[in-house]
Amino acid sequence: MIEEIVKSFEDTKQFINDHINYPVKPGIYAFYLSEAANLSVFGIGRQLIYIGIAKHSLNDRDFKQHFNSKKTGSSTLRRSIGAILKEELKLKAIPRGGVNDTKRFLNYKFINEQELTDWMISNLQIGYWLPIRFLSYEELRLIESELTKVLKPTLDLDKRTRKYNLLADKLDLLRQFCRIEASQQK
Repeated sequence: MIEEIVKSFEDTKQFINDHINYPVKPGIYAFYLSEAANLSVFGIGRQLIYIGIAKHSLNDRDFKQHFNSKKTGSSTLRRSIGAILKEELKLKAIPRGGVNDTKRFLNYKFINEQELTDWMISNLQIGYWLPIRFLSYEELRLIESELTKVLKPTLDLDKRTRKYNLLADKLDLLRQFCRIEASQQK
């Protein structure tokens, strides 16, 4: 099954703006760096960097959250890429949400979100896999875990699989710098 899913990722992989009929069904997606992209130790061209689940709609999860400049706080992928490219893109972390939002520093966002979005549009490709029958969220999570164990995406921080990512601690440290910066904003 893993080979079938990876083949689907590869067969459907395109830049986000090149996807015409992106599915509005549940599934699993994978982000790859484009040929010319470089995330330093976290990845070079054509490398798979992130796997995720869309429990309702791939279109909503990928287009409306990961590539939405106003949604960094709800996208682990955006927060991670932003933390890695913070200096290069001159990103400044700020709290997300209101004063009473308990995750406002943990799920930081950036002042200049559009810079991050533009980089992602130019440097990331996304592929997906659709199950042939309905799968529960738990079943999708099990498949995602197996994929992560085998493919070892460098931006994986999921507590279930992070032990397979040798760069998880380094990525956590970069994200911690962003949380600290966000917490110092008034």
